[in-house]
Amino acid sequence: MKSVNEKSIDEYLVKWQPLLSLSDWDIRPVVVEKDWRKSGDVKIDESNRMAAVMIRSDLDPAYLEQIVVHELLHIKLWGLDMMIEESLNALFGEEDSEGKRYFAQGQFMRELEATTQDLTRALLEASGFKGQYLFNRVQKQIDGEIGAE
Repeated sequence: MKSVNEKSIDEYLVKWQPLLSLSDWDIRPVVVEKDWRKSGDVKIDESNRMAAVMIRSDLDPAYLEQIVVHELLHIKLWGLDMMIEESLNALFGEEDSEGKRYFAQGQFMRELEATTQDLTRALLEASGFKGQYLFNRVQKQIDGEIGAE
């Protein structure tokens, strides 16, 4: 299988940054070579408008555009993400790892990921995307239920 590299990630960054009004950001691709549970992630320095889009090296390239767009949307939504995080801290404190804050944080993260994925699909569909969407979470549930072969 062809592996993901920085150049292939960068091609999608160049395509999608202007479409998402992120052209004034310095966004760099990072290929994660080690065993990693995520398909992608983003690290953000909002004050300097810098970010790193991290993608697994063994990701099937058919899913690369989807993952890049998803991570770019996290950059776009970062201000809202931080506002909710600060609100949770103000309401429940930063140390509540078991109670109300933990519950509210979990609810927020589920909604953030679902919304980000919905927006990713909408943008890809509007751009004429004809590929498949990553099915990892559902596949893990299937494997857990009936066992992987």
